[in-house]
Amino acid sequence: MNKHGGYIGKNIEMVDFSVNINPLGIPEIIKKKLIDGIDQLVKYPEITGRSAIMKISQDLGVFPENVILGNGAIELIYLFSRSNGPGKALIIQPTFNEYERALKLYGWDVDYYVLKEEDDFSIDPVELEKIIEKTKPQAVFLCNPNNPTGRVYSIEFITKLIEKSAQTITWFLDESFMDFSNESGGLTLVKNTDYPVFILKSLTKFYALPGLRIGYGVGNPAVIKKMESFKEPWTINGLGLIAATAVYDEIDYAKQTKAYIEQERQRIYEELKKIGTIKVYQSGTDFHLCRILKATASELKSAIESEGMSIRTCEDFVGLDESYFRIAIKKSEENNRLLIFLKDWRA
Repeated sequence: MNKHGGYIGKNIEMVDFSVNINPLGIPEIIKKKLIDGIDQLVKYPEITGRSAIMKISQDLGVFPENVILGNGAIELIYLFSRSNGPGKALIIQPTFNEYERALKLYGWDVDYYVLKEEDDFSIDPVELEKIIEKTKPQAVFLCNPNNPTGRVYSIEFITKLIEKSAQTITWFLDESFMDFSNESGGLTLVKNTDYPVFILKSLTKFYALPGLRIGYGVGNPAVIKKMESFKEPWTINGLGLIAATAVYDEIDYAKQTKAYIEQERQRIYEELKKIGTIKVYQSGTDFHLCRILKATASELKSAIESEGMSIRTCEDFVGLDESYFRIAIKKSEENNRLLIFLKDWRA
């Protein structure tokens, strides 16, 4: 299995900066709906989650045939790989390592476009176009905002990339962290074009529901139909369906989250830049990629866990090494505690 964030030790009070979950917690209205829905667990949920699909499609302004539900976003990564392959895929690296695992599990050949640290891990459109022409992939995987670099691209930038590629290529756009950003995402590609696009969305990160496992994909109907033909029944439980039909009604919660993350993201970035032993990369979402200059990330992780905090080391990401680590944005007082430690450690 691939490595992921998430502290698994014995300290139940550990402040876990390795997971990128909304620090505001579960919206109160959704929490109440989940509690009220407990009695519904004596019934089987809908086989495909049709009511949630209808509600999400209405919220997004797309057709139901554009939407598919998943047991977390992770199920849909594997479902896409299983239903659309085997073939050849290009992954823009460094990025979430489950794409490659899923693709190779179902027989795909995988090529990389590895972004350069000296370019702040930013895509060079000309270089990407050349790599696509050379490798001739059936699918291109792009995480936007990218995990772990935090780099986010505008819909205008993404659209140009797609327009310059062959129309036979399916673009897999993972937008699991898009709600934390100031960008709108690629929904217009589904609404206004016939491009073979699949956009992955997670409802567990922004709405602080990782234990519930609920996500969805929105895309070209032909891509969705192919995925549905491979999908097992009942992968979404009853409580997950309750949450999926409620999240986009949380307008005030979404506004509060965006405002808090934007302010705190910039504040933390500015404070990290002041630390001479750390290099921080500009982020457009709810975490920062950093590089420790006079130690390894594992050494830092060991030291910081002794103080009741945990970070995500990034040596398992393609293109990164043992000096990189990722930290999520938490509550202000928790962020301050982390910053104090980083400023003092081996100063």
